[in-house]
Amino acid sequence: MKQIILILFLFQVSIFSNVFQLSTIVDNQQLIPVIKINGQIVIKVKDVGTKQVFSSSFERSEKIFQSLKELGNESAGLNRIRIRRNKADYVAYVDNIEVYRVTPSDVIGSELTVYQMASLWRENILDALKNNQSVLSSAKENVELTDIASTPLVPFLSIFSNNSFFVMVVQFTVFILIQVCAIFFTFQYLNHRYKLMFEEFHKRLKKFHNTQIRYKNMIASLESKVADLRSKVDVTSADNVSNLNG
Repeated sequence: MKQIILILFLFQVSIFSNVFQLSTIVDNQQLIPVIKINGQIVIKVKDVGTKQVFSSSFERSEKIFQSLKELGNESAGLNRIRIRRNKADYVAYVDNIEVYRVTPSDVIGSELTVYQMASLWRENILDALKNNQSVLSSAKENVELTDIASTPLVPFLSIFSNNSFFVMVVQFTVFILIQVCAIFFTFQYLNHRYKLMFEEFHKRLKKFHNTQIRYKNMIASLESKVADLRSKVDVTSADNVSNLNG
């Protein structure tokens, strides 16, 4: 029974890992991209931001989403967000890595300043992370720590509670499968191509051999005809000589 409880607990841990989503909503009859963490909207990307960098708000949201997702797989990564001013913009950093940038165009139509909007995005991110941690804490309370510590499966199964490690293993496995499939299909393609080339060469060789035989037969036939003509000419010449002598 304790084994089942432990497995269910570790399964809950993996489920309650931070979930990042890139979605869209309709705001003022306009489709805009939004970024969600654990089902909670943390950033609404209504504007393209820096036009020299992004061609659309969707491209910009994709960049922010990837940054959040990469840092979210690290331990306490997004909890270290710091906001700094850069000319008219305010940039959110984690260890000097830019996560997102808020520009004056992001606050058009709102009563917030650029800094307040950048701070709001950060607070939304932290709130979403805290909500997930509170759910995970309540899940831990359902399992007695003494039972978990006395279970011999903990050292093995606990690796699946590390989201980054599990993702790394899955990515590595997928990478190996892709490589194996690529090698297999390449081999199949080259093998099929080799067979076609060999069959084509065999057909041409057979055709050349048949043509050679036909030419030999034609030459033999011509030689036979020439020999007959020579014999006829020789006979005719002999008869003419005989007539002249007679």
